[in-house]
Amino acid sequence: MFEHKVLKFTWGWKGFDYAAMERQLDELGAQGWEAVGTIVPSVGAGQSIEIGVILKRARR
Repeated sequence: MFEHKVLKFTWGWKGFDYAAMERQLDELGAQGWEAVGTIVPSVGAGQSIEIGVILKRARR
Protein backbone atom coordinates (compact mmCIF):
# COMPACT_ATOMS: atom_id res chain seq x y z
CA MET A 1 0.00 0.00 0.00
CA PHE A 2 1.12 3.53 -0.78
CA GLU A 3 0.20 7.01 0.31
CA HIS A 4 0.39 9.89 -2.14
CA LYS A 5 1.08 13.62 -2.05
CA VAL A 6 0.86 16.31 -4.73
CA LEU A 7 3.12 19.35 -4.48
CA LYS A 8 2.19 22.52 -6.36
CA PHE A 9 4.88 24.95 -7.47
CA THR A 10 3.75 28.23 -9.02
CA TRP A 11 5.37 30.73 -11.34
CA GLY A 12 6.76 33.61 -9.28
CA TRP A 13 8.01 37.09 -10.06
CA LYS A 14 11.26 35.67 -11.47
CA GLY A 15 9.86 32.37 -12.77
CA PHE A 16 10.03 29.05 -10.97
CA ASP A 17 12.29 28.90 -7.90
CA TYR A 18 14.06 25.67 -8.84
CA ALA A 19 16.45 25.83 -5.86
CA ALA A 20 13.49 25.94 -3.44
CA MET A 21 11.83 23.10 -5.35
CA GLU A 22 14.97 20.98 -4.99
CA ARG A 23 15.22 21.73 -1.25
CA GLN A 24 11.60 20.70 -0.67
CA LEU A 25 11.98 17.53 -2.75
CA ASP A 26 15.21 16.64 -0.90
CA GLU A 27 13.47 17.09 2.47
CA LEU A 28 10.55 14.91 1.42
CA GLY A 29 12.93 12.34 -0.11
CA ALA A 30 14.63 12.03 3.28
CA GLN A 31 11.17 11.17 4.70
CA GLY A 32 10.76 8.34 2.18
CA TRP A 33 8.77 10.18 -0.51
CA GLU A 34 9.60 9.44 -4.16
CA ALA A 35 8.60 11.64 -7.12
CA VAL A 36 6.72 9.48 -9.62
CA GLY A 37 5.18 11.99 -12.02
CA THR A 38 4.38 15.57 -12.91
CA ILE A 39 1.34 17.56 -13.97
CA VAL A 40 2.11 20.63 -16.06
CA PRO A 41 -1.07 22.40 -17.17
CA SER A 42 -0.58 25.10 -19.78
CA VAL A 43 -2.42 28.34 -20.38
CA GLY A 44 -2.85 30.33 -23.57
CA ALA A 45 0.12 29.85 -25.88
CA GLY A 46 1.32 26.77 -24.00
CA GLN A 47 3.02 28.58 -21.12
CA SER A 48 2.92 26.78 -17.77
CA ILE A 49 2.23 28.81 -14.65
CA GLU A 50 2.37 25.90 -12.23
CA ILE A 51 3.93 22.49 -11.87
CA GLY A 52 2.42 19.64 -9.88
CA VAL A 53 4.75 16.89 -8.65
CA ILE A 54 3.20 13.57 -7.65
CA LEU A 55 4.95 11.71 -4.81
CA LYS A 56 4.42 8.32 -3.22
CA ARG A 57 5.83 6.32 -0.34
CA ALA A 58 5.00 3.06 1.37
CA ARG A 59 2.19 3.47 3.86
CA ARG A 60 3.54 3.36 7.40
